[in-house]
Amino acid sequence: MSVHNLTCLFTLLIHRPPFDSEEARTVLKRELGVTNLNQIFSELSETPVASASIGQVYRGKLAENGKDVAVKVQRPGILGEIALDLHVLRILSPIQTKLQNLVNGLKTSQEDIDLGIALVDEWGRGFVAETDYRLEAQNTIDFESAMRKRGLDAVCAPTVVEGLVRDKVLTTEWVEGTRLDKDASEDVPRLCGVAINAYLTMLLDTGVLVSSI
Repeated sequence: MSVHNLTCLFTLLIHRPPFDSEEARTVLKRELGVTNLNQIFSELSETPVASASIGQVYRGKLAENGKDVAVKVQRPGILGEIALDLHVLRILSPIQTKLQNLVNGLKTSQEDIDLGIALVDEWGRGFVAETDYRLEAQNTIDFESAMRKRGLDAVCAPTVVEGLVRDKVLTTEWVEGTRLDKDASEDVPRLCGVAINAYLTMLLDTGVLVSSI
């Protein structure tokens, strides 16, 4: 199974629309141990400002100090969904490998099938790790430290609000910004170089890839 086909198939299986904000608030109350979110947030957006397959983000303001924060809430039941998707992918992997080799005029060996299944398992481990918000919080802190140590001062990570990190909730400072591909600034070419340098550092040096959601 090729990386391209696995990516397309996994995206198809795991993609979900944003889940209901009332569900998200229920998760927040349970994880943070409160009956009223006003005890923690003086403001919290009614709808998510961003969403992905595993979680979605709300903009809030801390009641304690008025700091603007991003609050990421994990989708309920996502681990079960990932497990089911991986089970389906493991079943389909040998079939897809045989069909792909047939189209390319190649014979399929057991090694080919084992490789496809191993690739599915590796992707699965990565997706399961993304559901560990405590690990993500620590990776974010480690990433910030690693960038400073390597002199990449133009790259930063949002500060983690460590008191508001739980298994299914991750709270960081809110950072304003624009996507490079939608920015008309003359500084974009330089920033693209900075971004490439940061990604290469993450992939080849620190071994931790930090994403935006």
